[in-house]
Amino acid sequence: MPARNKQTFLQGAIILLVATVLVKVIGVLFKMPLTNIIGATGMGYFNIAYGLFNTLYALSVAGLPVAVAKMVAENAAARRFRDVRRIHHLSTLAFLVTGTVGTLIMFFGAKPYVTFNKNEEALYAVAVMAPAILFVCLTSSFRGYYEGLRNMYPTAVSQVVEALGKLVFGMLFATYMMDKGMTEYEQLGTVFGKVCASPEHARLDVLPYAAAGAIAGIAVSTVLGTLYLWLRHHVRGDGITQSELKNSPMPAGRRKLMRSLVRIAVPVCLGSLVLNITTIIDISSITNRLSTALAKDSATILGMYSGAIPFAMEISGVPNFLYGTYTMAVTIFNLVPAITTTFGVSALPVIASAWATHNRSELTRGIESVLRITSLVAFPAGCGLFALAQPILLLLYPSEAAAVQIAAPMLRTLGVAVMFVSLATPVNSMLQAIGRVNVPVKLMLVGGALKLTTNYIFIADPSINIQVAPYGTLICYAFILFFSVPILCRSAETTISLVQTFFKPFMAAVLCGFCAWATYGLCSKVISQELSTLIAITISGVFYVVCLFLLRAIVKDDILMLPGGEKIAKTLEKKGLIR
Repeated sequence: MPARNKQTFLQGAIILLVATVLVKVIGVLFKMPLTNIIGATGMGYFNIAYGLFNTLYALSVAGLPVAVAKMVAENAAARRFRDVRRIHHLSTLAFLVTGTVGTLIMFFGAKPYVTFNKNEEALYAVAVMAPAILFVCLTSSFRGYYEGLRNMYPTAVSQVVEALGKLVFGMLFATYMMDKGMTEYEQLGTVFGKVCASPEHARLDVLPYAAAGAIAGIAVSTVLGTLYLWLRHHVRGDGITQSELKNSPMPAGRRKLMRSLVRIAVPVCLGSLVLNITTIIDISSITNRLSTALAKDSATILGMYSGAIPFAMEISGVPNFLYGTYTMAVTIFNLVPAITTTFGVSALPVIASAWATHNRSELTRGIESVLRITSLVAFPAGCGLFALAQPILLLLYPSEAAAVQIAAPMLRTLGVAVMFVSLATPVNSMLQAIGRVNVPVKLMLVGGALKLTTNYIFIADPSINIQVAPYGTLICYAFILFFSVPILCRSAETTISLVQTFFKPFMAAVLCGFCAWATYGLCSKVISQELSTLIAITISGVFYVVCLFLLRAIVKDDILMLPGGEKIAKTLEKKGLIR
């Protein structure tokens, strides 16, 4: 059995970050071509299914991995390795039960769900997604266990395995269903038995099946991820040696450990559940309030988006189309929180260990590092999305130029929101690590209510309609962050430097955004938009790094957490770039 090597916060974060970047690149290779194949309407069906899956995923999974990671980290720090093994066995059983229940709920609840959303064409996609819940639960059992042992490699590799499976099987199944449906129309004038009046109507009728095919690929990918983790665990083990087990005290009783798991998991699960129920209600409120807006004044909305809405589309399909354009912006927006979430995952066992051993200096250093490094990533990403919203959308969705005109203003607003969203998740993880598991739930309840209220009141206004949806996200997470950071610092009995942690990264990010906007404006006058976008991103990225060093926004502690950090820090100190 290989020896167990604990990773620092930043080492673990880098491992997860590399995996996340790979996953997101693979995701782009999946979602962007998929969007070009099935369009905004098909992506509407796809995301209806994904929204329900995420909610049931939160109910089945979200709390337990955090509880497992926290308890494993605390017991490993106390060298109670028999408890560590027992926690893993108990959590696997719990995940098996909750995953099975979640799968059954999603499968049998598919029909009522799509009926409630007034989107019955998404039924096949929702039903096909159901088995994925069971396998994601089993995967999360292993991930939480290894994350608690401060070994991020199993999580990272399994994520890449899942992403590759999704790319291969999702595209294969979606393309197959699209080709099969259109071939049938060319031969018989029907799509899966339904008579179609024109090629445009045939394409619209085949989209629910193509979306279901893409979802089926995701379900297969979760099976592959579970299989990899099971094989790895049985072949390589967890790194706990026989000597460590022999010298460990007798483990706590199963009932006591299970009560501890539940006590930590339930509030965390409720917080994630609130977030994902908010997402489902968000989906429903957007489509339903858009229907209300169309009923009030369809001419205003159709006039706003003249030329973007497909000619053959009936007016009842417009809400789903507009929601599909919104998800185009959201797909890009979600790339940034997906990266910063890795900081929270890596930070949780580090903060939990410091908290359990009452190491205040390590706790303070850890909290500052997590907040500062998250800011260093989130702020330039947000400013970049604000500055280059339309060029980025056109680069990624070249065949959806009309829909991009609708999505670009929404992505600009989401660029501001992403700064708050990206920081909120690591802060919540640190609150959970120090035992304040109820705080994220309460804040999310209020933030979610603010978001839904914004959507309900303003989306029904025909003059602004879907364009107001990103503001709900901005208001929600700004509220959460402004309250959660002070609570974290007060609970941990620590203070942070606001200038070093937030102000300096923000100033460098604003300059980066301005550089991106100016570079694109100049380059687009002489070369193609696509190349101009890539050049603007590259130059502004280099300019941002220069600004960070000039403003002394990077500190020595951050460098020391890197592999080979001491050598890098000495070199930077000699050049006067860090203190």
